[in-house]
Amino acid sequence: MRVVEVTQFGGPETLQVREAPEPVAGPGQVVIGVSAVDVMSIDAQVRSGWGREWFAHEPPFVPGTGVAGRVLSVGDGVDAGWEGRRVAALVPGGGYAEQVAADTATVVAVPDGLPSWRAAALVQVGPAALSLIGAAELKPGARVLVTGAGGALGLVLVRLAAAAGARVTAAAHGAAKRAAALGAGADEVIDYSDLPDRGFDVVFDGVGGDVGAAAFRLVGPGGRFFAYGVPSGSTAAVDPAEADRRGVRLVGMEQVQFAPDTFRRLAEQTMAEAAAGRIDTVVGLAVPLERAREAHAALAARELVGKAILLVTAQAVRYRAHGGPEVLALEEIPMPRPGPGQVRVAVKAAGVNALDWKIRKGLLGTPIDGPQGTGIELSGTIDALGPGVEGWRLGLPVYGQVPSGAAATHAIADADALSAKPDDLSHEEAAALPVAVETAHRTLDALGVRSGHTLLIHAVAGGVGLAAAQLARARGAKVVGTASERHHDVLRGLGVHPVVYGEGLKERLPGPIDRVLDASGRGELELSVELTGDPGKVITIADPVGAGRLGVRFSTGGTTRPAADGVRVPVAEVFPLERSADAHRRSEDGHFLGKIVLTAEALLPH
Repeated sequence: MRVVEVTQFGGPETLQVREAPEPVAGPGQVVIGVSAVDVMSIDAQVRSGWGREWFAHEPPFVPGTGVAGRVLSVGDGVDAGWEGRRVAALVPGGGYAEQVAADTATVVAVPDGLPSWRAAALVQVGPAALSLIGAAELKPGARVLVTGAGGALGLVLVRLAAAAGARVTAAAHGAAKRAAALGAGADEVIDYSDLPDRGFDVVFDGVGGDVGAAAFRLVGPGGRFFAYGVPSGSTAAVDPAEADRRGVRLVGMEQVQFAPDTFRRLAEQTMAEAAAGRIDTVVGLAVPLERAREAHAALAARELVGKAILLVTAQAVRYRAHGGPEVLALEEIPMPRPGPGQVRVAVKAAGVNALDWKIRKGLLGTPIDGPQGTGIELSGTIDALGPGVEGWRLGLPVYGQVPSGAAATHAIADADALSAKPDDLSHEEAAALPVAVETAHRTLDALGVRSGHTLLIHAVAGGVGLAAAQLARARGAKVVGTASERHHDVLRGLGVHPVVYGEGLKERLPGPIDRVLDASGRGELELSVELTGDPGKVITIADPVGAGRLGVRFSTGGTTRPAADGVRVPVAEVFPLERSADAHRRSEDGHFLGKIVLTAEALLPH
């Protein structure tokens, strides 16, 4: 298995990916297949060599203390019912890994509906926030100051304090962090240079150092000061005698350091509250395990909003037998790795095509050999480069085709099959284009469509039909298209002459037809050959049997780099990835304008 190791004390560059033996569960332990890892500021500080008087780590060591994933095996004395369950856990170290061993005393179940990445983001800051808020004994109207309010713990504290009825002032550096604190429920947000000259009943200091010292001076008589933050290198320098004189209760790091039973109680409460939407934080950065350096660098820059996490697994829609939409299931899979000439895309949206459900149903004779992915077009951002890939960079928004597996949070694509996503297209709009645009270009070229031609497109309201109509119009051709009457106004707006399907179609056509593109497969090929007088002037992408019988060309797909060329395909409906079966049902049903699209946004950190 892979781990990320601190090879020597120093900067983020000392983090290296290494191979290590898989752990074995000892008595009272479970082995967790890690899905996501919590990245803490203290991880980066310990990596740099800070705190050696308190921490016994000596390189090489694997950092990380908070994980979420699925139990793979159990040790002696552990209930076998833990196997297969999604969990979050606190471990003494070694969390930056594909697998970890954890004592069951610090393992809690993750509720259904709570993504593993969010459980990892909250497994440590949630218990800390609950402990601090509980100790503060907030009353409605209490005046509360939170420093470090744009960080992961600070944002949870702001949310919980506001929910308790306190008036919350959030102090944070940078507009993005202050905006996040406002979103979490703060009544006002300020920079550290603008600390107010007034008393607070409670101060939560998540920064320490000089900022913490200044915040301590703002605690009113009889107030409470919680000093737990060390990102500045030390906790706030506070004079206990001064605190006594003002009647201020001082609470230190002990409030966020827990015995196993206390941690488990607070972690279970965290997961329940998070599933109910009452506890949350912002995940400002989520990168794959092998890019842990970037997470540490972001923490060092002090610009990160909320939490950084490392992703170890992906989720993908797969099936193991041909059949109806019900065979589709969303499964957790190892994070795919790009090979030579490939990139990995963090998928934001994936198009649904008729080809997807025809393959799923077994209509194309494709055999099943193990779990099968689905989806052949996507839009997202590049998050890993394979060997030999040039001209692309991490984080670049792209769109294009893949052989299979686009319906996932992460997918592998050939680099030369992708294009940079135009800024004026959303990811959903971009995901609707690759197959439609490639097919439209290919079939129009094969038909030799040019200025002066009249092109008839069967099923012009579908993705391919709409793209072909726009491209044919750009070539100077006149376009006639069959479509349901409810779509006619939109089609007229695109310059298409729409006609309804069915009996009497020939009489409804506005004059001679030069070329025909059949995207429907409804049996119009015989009429199409009659209209053009030549099977060579007809092409179908939907009726291979009819094509063979009539001598019409059947054109099947390619994976060339997409070029939007100003084409827009309406997105008829968007389904979350976990509802892929419903998306396939909608696609099979037809009678919609444009494309059905899946979105992975709900399953990705944002």
